Amino acid sequence: MRVSNKGNAVLKYVQVVQWSVEDESIRVEMLGDDDATHSLEIGTGCAAALASALASEAEKRDPQSRDHQLIRPVGMQTGKTAEGEPMLLMTLKGGVELPLVFKRESLGVLISELERLRGVIEGSQIRWN
Repeated sequence: MRVSNKGNAVLKYVQVVQWSVEDESIRVEMLGDDDATHSLEIGTGCAAALASALASEAEKRDPQSRDHQLIRPVGMQTGKTAEGEPMLLMTLKGGVELPLVFKRESLGVLISELERLRGVIEGSQIRWN
């Protein structure tokens, strides 16, 4: 991610140091190429709009390649939250972990959809558009 700071210099963020969810906001701390830690706080209501805006900006750089919009985990494990909700924990390149939490009652649907996807992939090729 690159952003302009007050001096209009472009700063490149090289690593997410940590992130947390507090109250109604998501706080991300990132290491910049200036070796300083910078934080960004986003209201949870804005998170989906921010993700869409970032994907749109990334597409402007290379509209022929949609690969940058894909999440490609380097590791994955299952687990459950303290409340017993099913969870997939994906590890991304660089070590960032992305937890996906589902409602307990939706676990059957998730398993069914994954099995259907496996059948489709084994039978033919899928394209995401």
